[in-house]
Amino acid sequence: MEKVLRPVEKIEQMPIVSRMDSIKHILASSDLFKGLRDDEMEKLLALCREEVYEVGTIIFSEGAPCNTMYIVESGKVALEINLHISRAKEDAATIGVITPCGCLCCSGLTDPYILTATGRTLEATNVISLDTAQLKGLLLENPEMGHRVMSNLVEVVSSRFQHSRDTLGHILSVIFHDLKAPLAAIESYHRVMLGGFAGELNEEQKNMLERSSKRISDLLDLLSNIMDVSRIEAKDLPMSKISLAQVILDSIEVMRPLAEERGLQVKTEVPDGLPPIYGAQERLKQVVINLLSNAIKFTPAGGTVAARLKDGPDYMQVEITDTGVGIPAEELPKIFGDFYRGLDVAERGAGLGLSIVKRIIEAHHGKIWAVSPSPGSDGGSQFIFTLPKDLSTHRER
Repeated sequence: MEKVLRPVEKIEQMPIVSRMDSIKHILASSDLFKGLRDDEMEKLLALCREEVYEVGTIIFSEGAPCNTMYIVESGKVALEINLHISRAKEDAATIGVITPCGCLCCSGLTDPYILTATGRTLEATNVISLDTAQLKGLLLENPEMGHRVMSNLVEVVSSRFQHSRDTLGHILSVIFHDLKAPLAAIESYHRVMLGGFAGELNEEQKNMLERSSKRISDLLDLLSNIMDVSRIEAKDLPMSKISLAQVILDSIEVMRPLAEERGLQVKTEVPDGLPPIYGAQERLKQVVINLLSNAIKFTPAGGTVAARLKDGPDYMQVEITDTGVGIPAEELPKIFGDFYRGLDVAERGAGLGLSIVKRIIEAHHGKIWAVSPSPGSDGGSQFIFTLPKDLSTHRER
């Protein structure tokens, strides 16, 4: 092994045999190489080099091929990603800080071997570097060692992914609360003016305020939906024993006035005496109301919207069916994606509704899908989701 001093290029090389024990200790304490046998560690040591970087040095850059892996020996390295704030401006955001014994550039062991962040030193930093091609060759030659290292890699990636989700959730929460208060105040002032409490309005003024109020309401809904995505991703769902039948019936009663106002017939088929399931009642009600809302929105007057609950051996199945305009076959695989909106949808929206629905169902270890046209008809659509009766087996996994 040799020591390399370089902010940008190699400056000095010298034997570091006296450092072997220290390097070995760092490797054994690292997230990636913990648990290796002494003979495996000796093989790994043969691939190692020491590198020293000054504060503020970029060690690697986002988007570049991942040809080298690093273990931090001392110092700190910030992981940064580029954010496009606007067309004319790009900023770097720190998404994590790697401290001693932490690994960098793990992408070198997985396809497509491209770096997803930039590494910048926050202070004078020593790292241990390994050529990824040589490391992969070593792991292929030693399958047991390779299995241990890749198992450690799974833990590292999982831990960092959870950290990223927690950080995103915190940021979104701060943004949500900072934006919600002034927007809610503006919405309140609009209601006061539209109610005539601040003076009489002419038709043009009233129309402008109504349009503005609708946009603010849409923005508040978008913020709530984004927070929903964050909470559901974090599995922040309070679970208890609930009656899915009652969830369906309550949701129908919430949406019935809107359906009747639009000239639609509402049908319900919910058997009596069904056992309770384990779930988040308010979230499941959110799912059913969202699906009913979509069915009502896209069904013309004179049509029908139906909710049906079926009891299966290990699961319960809910079907929301309508006789509306249906969903084009080419759009069916995309409808549950984030921010997806159909090409022929005239009404505005962020396209998060079905994405949130899918996340809620999956958080219950259920499945959801859609078919169009509705079974036994030439049009309309049907959304089906299933929920396990017993979540205990899933929760233990």
